[in-house]
Amino acid sequence: MNKKSLYSVLFLLLIVNSISRAQVWNSFKPILDERVIDSLAQYEQGSPTAWMIDPALIEGRLKQMRNQIPLPYNFYVHQFVEYFAFRKSDFTQRMLEKRDLYFPIYEKYLKQYNLPDELKYLSLIESGLDPKALSNKGAGGLWQFMPYTARGDFGLRVDSYIDERFDPERATEAASKYLRQLYRIFGDWHLALAAYNTGPGNVKRAIRNCKGSDDFWGIYPCLPKQTRAYVPQFIAMAYMMNYHWDHAIHPETWASHVPSDTLQINGYLNLSVFASLAKISMDTLKKLNPHVLTHYLPKDSKSFVLKIPKNRAEYFQLNRKQILDSAGLAAISIQPLLSTDTSATMQMRMVKVRYKVKKGETIYEVARKFEISVFELKRINRLRRNRLKKGQNLFVLEKQWFPVKSIAKVADTSVVKLTSKQLVSKKKKVKYYLVRSGDTLSDIADKHDGLTVAKIKKLNRLRSAVLKPGMRLRIS
Repeated sequence: MNKKSLYSVLFLLLIVNSISRAQVWNSFKPILDERVIDSLAQYEQGSPTAWMIDPALIEGRLKQMRNQIPLPYNFYVHQFVEYFAFRKSDFTQRMLEKRDLYFPIYEKYLKQYNLPDELKYLSLIESGLDPKALSNKGAGGLWQFMPYTARGDFGLRVDSYIDERFDPERATEAASKYLRQLYRIFGDWHLALAAYNTGPGNVKRAIRNCKGSDDFWGIYPCLPKQTRAYVPQFIAMAYMMNYHWDHAIHPETWASHVPSDTLQINGYLNLSVFASLAKISMDTLKKLNPHVLTHYLPKDSKSFVLKIPKNRAEYFQLNRKQILDSAGLAAISIQPLLSTDTSATMQMRMVKVRYKVKKGETIYEVARKFEISVFELKRINRLRRNRLKKGQNLFVLEKQWFPVKSIAKVADTSVVKLTSKQLVSKKKKVKYYLVRSGDTLSDIADKHDGLTVAKIKKLNRLRSAVLKPGMRLRIS
């Protein structure tokens, strides 16, 4: 055999091998209409050349799941099953870790309003089980209500102090009412889910445009692109929540539940002072009350239900009057009555500070962080649009407390009698450190008790950790 014939034989063997591999690789390749495929998974993943999960397995399991809402199998559903099983397996894992925090609430209200239990999976698609989730269009909370819908249709309080879209209980009840209302309009759960996403008007328009069709899959081409992916995502997430173990996805770190007790608040309450006197972490108080946007409740609060950790409830009840009297003084002046520290009366001032926008941060998140309205933030910075850029400098108003000489009169002077020593304000002397050659921020922090690198940078408004010999740094 000459050299040319040998090359021909090798070439033929290569072709046969590639054909056999292609047959194995394409064993689960579906028959697709490329003109119709435009779902979210198609947009992010591209058209798959082969399934990694046997379609018969998914189809059989969906039939075994006994639900009031039909869970059919098709290409779009399979697409999202693989999306949540592989591309977004970390998201699926987070949902498994957080679901026990909110599913009991969902199940309670779904049962109360006689709705299918599987609707609880809808919130995973809407918000990723984040009670303070906020979309770029302004929809917020676990169930992603727009402000005008929450206020006008379901009576939720949405203002600069309280936003009940972020309250899991109130938002879930409102979502249950809305879903019941949508099902009564369409008589079909898939259409009701589509209407929850895009609005009943758009679904009715799609039904008119796709003449002769009155179900979700029939009007699929006439729906907005985002809504086309909505029902398949819901079905895929219901599947993953029930069969995640078979796809090697399981929770590792369970989200911790904080047992809580409630109390009713009438009138103004400074939550920072309240937390300090009740010996409650402010982070814990915020976690239990995500719908409270500021560090205080306004004076017009009536029967506001505030959650506190159950393990601090007994201490609060023993000192209830003193804590509420102290934290309930006017916002201008407060006196920490229960504190044993000798401190002066503090006065709150709004100080204008510079803030640098972080990557992906929205104007709503910045406003919420500094407890001011979006309107006020735009007015201070003369902004015409809501869009922010990474690295953009903004001026914000930050609440800061300063000691004052005069003592505000306490409403009930019989609660605690202050001694003359407690009325004396002890001013702390400001200390400085002169930077020497070879000094670093961590070295300086180690030399002084209670000092950290973050505190040094904050006291001196340092943007970097670079030091030069001779620099004068404030350390207290």
